Amino acid sequence: MSDTFRSLIEQQADERPNRCFLIDPDSNLSMTFKDLRDQCRAFEQFLDRKGIQIGSHVGFLLDNGYWTVIVFLGTMYAGRVVVPLNAVASVGNLAYILENSDTEAVFVSSTYRELMTNIIENQTHEITCLELDMEKGPDEWRHFQESTDSTEHQVTEQSDSMILYTSGTVGRPKGAVHTHQSLIAGGRNVELAHQITSDDRVYCVLPLYHINGEVVTTIAQLVSGSCVVMPRKFSVNKFWDHIEEFKCTWFNIVPTIAKYLLDRAQREPEQASRVHSLKHLRFCRSATSALPAAMHKEFEETFGVPMIETMGLTETAAPILSNPMPPAKRISGSVGMPVGDEVIVVDKQFKEVARGQVGEFAVRGPNVIREYFKLPDTTKSSFTPDGWFLTGDLGCQDENGYFYVSGRSKELIIKGGENISPREIDDVLYQHEAVLEAAAFGLPDDAYGQVVAAAIILRGGFNINADDLSAFCIENLGPYRAPSIFYFVDEMPKGPSGKIQRLELEKRISQLN
Repeated sequence: MSDTFRSLIEQQADERPNRCFLIDPDSNLSMTFKDLRDQCRAFEQFLDRKGIQIGSHVGFLLDNGYWTVIVFLGTMYAGRVVVPLNAVASVGNLAYILENSDTEAVFVSSTYRELMTNIIENQTHEITCLELDMEKGPDEWRHFQESTDSTEHQVTEQSDSMILYTSGTVGRPKGAVHTHQSLIAGGRNVELAHQITSDDRVYCVLPLYHINGEVVTTIAQLVSGSCVVMPRKFSVNKFWDHIEEFKCTWFNIVPTIAKYLLDRAQREPEQASRVHSLKHLRFCRSATSALPAAMHKEFEETFGVPMIETMGLTETAAPILSNPMPPAKRISGSVGMPVGDEVIVVDKQFKEVARGQVGEFAVRGPNVIREYFKLPDTTKSSFTPDGWFLTGDLGCQDENGYFYVSGRSKELIIKGGENISPREIDDVLYQHEAVLEAAAFGLPDDAYGQVVAAAIILRGGFNINADDLSAFCIENLGPYRAPSIFYFVDEMPKGPSGKIQRLELEKRISQLN
């Protein structure tokens, strides 16, 4: 039997039918692995009855929850290609994605029904909009429980399973085409990196329209036979309540969420004491954007939970690098070592560089995308002649095999011909007690080409000016790398996982000047 979502779901339902796979605390719904299989079978027949053929592209615009998981996994189980839609994307990007992806049907909740209806009206091809009740689910497919054999014989591990579009902050979004093999390999990499067993239970607050929520906290649980607790959205007030109530053994967050949890713990110290008493909590995981070393240290000291920093991409089905699990050595500031794939650092001629030398990360393994949808030239330029995928991330590998990210190639600040990593500046800013969120970026300058600027969100109750922050940065970075311009803002542009979009921030600030 080929390694597809159909075969994997059937296998888990046979081997552990009554084990819990998902808990939706907002709807008070849960499903076993048998429930998952039965719902996927019913969903497949529903698609058949709607005339949505095997290989067709099916989108969804939904918040997390029980029925979102059925649509996400059920589409791939049924041999269709799932197209997750970013709920915080612009209307223009959503319209482009629907048109570019050849999506034939979209599942939406009542929250997004009007938005989707308006977008569909202007599409050049017909799209069926199907509304989903997030509390009760769809009556239309509840009565179909018998599986058919047609899909199994037509879909293989090399068949397309998902087209996930990049955020599109620079130019149009690109559709990363994953196969059944690549997504399942990504889930296995998570299982390997974090030693996940069927006894584990993960708390998922990252959205199912982002590779992290899809692979790390959903597909990895399907692969390992473990359970996911999935509320609709992240809530700083409910976070520890849910982890305690459902006895989660680990959770998966991004640095932005870590900062908000720390901010609450500073205001309510009892929260930190409470977390220390949760003996079932094994570790937490940070990914999507670089975790400042100061924040890493503060989080572990505050909550007493080991923080595992990792690195992954949309194009690699999430993780390519991870720090090892305790008691092995974890290095703050490092994104770890390869898990389940190969990663090297290359120069502009695609030659591997010496340890300690900065270059671009390149990855090779079964978890890498097949192509960018309808973009053959972009696909070709994203791979080296011998098959390594170029990530666009700059950094180095040390003598012990640990990797370090210095920034994205497109985000480097080039001041007077010298490359400055914005992450280096972020790390210093996050050490200041008044800073809740920070992002450094470059602005055009006649004399230097670019100067260093930074956007800041202050913590509640703090009042600090640009001169104070400038002095702090000069002391820790020196006058050349320290930001010369500060912008105090109320919010930052962010992607679906909460990652600050540095290039979009630079664009917005430039338009104000």
